[in-house]
Amino acid sequence: MVALFGISAAQASSDLQKYVELNPGAIVYQTSRKRYEATQGMACVLHTPRLTDGMGTFLQQGGVGVITGGNTLDGPHVSIVRAPRREVCPQVERRVFLAVAQGKKLCVKYHSVNSGRSDWRWLAPHAFGHDGLRWHVRAWSLEGGDYRDFVLGRISDSKWPEDLNPNELLPGDEDWNTEEELRYRINDRLSEAQQAALRLDYGTGAQGILKITCRRAMTQYVEAMLRVQMTGELPAHFMKDM
Repeated sequence: MVALFGISAAQASSDLQKYVELNPGAIVYQTSRKRYEATQGMACVLHTPRLTDGMGTFLQQGGVGVITGGNTLDGPHVSIVRAPRREVCPQVERRVFLAVAQGKKLCVKYHSVNSGRSDWRWLAPHAFGHDGLRWHVRAWSLEGGDYRDFVLGRISDSKWPEDLNPNELLPGDEDWNTEEELRYRINDRLSEAQQAALRLDYGTGAQGILKITCRRAMTQYVEAMLRVQMTGELPAHFMKDM
């Protein structure tokens, strides 16, 4: 404790004694090793333990940090797959952010993968979303006349935000403003052993039903994350470089 938390030996001894009083039987003093050790029946009473906390605190050899912070370095006991960094022009970020915060519209140079278009578009953004890998802005397309998601990394340039015209009254974004409970069932085409593994992994219970509450506009990202079976197949954006 002295080296790990940077406290004095006296403070460490005092803290351990207080913990013994708060959680009797959780730790015992091993005279041969001259240290306190957790017992097999130890249960935490001061917090809910998380595996990532233990990794960040006790597996720091070789540069392992707190992996929930986003800046973790791999070490001898931990390896993390990182998604490629999605670069966004700082000026674009600033202008889109101001448009959202101030309720304004702006013109952006957007590069679409779906349509293959790369052109200037007028958007009236009102919110940001994150699918676990990248940021997008939720905006009314003045050209298309509907609400869409625009990936920030696909905006190469933008104009300064402007006030909406009095005749540009935008409807409410019902898909964004509506929260729904999504229900998913484990695929019954899987073997019983496979289904059992997924029930354990996702904590679905015996029925194999997973319930998630999210904005309706974010449903597609939830389903992509869960690998929900869809009709048809999308072409891969990347292939293995042999």
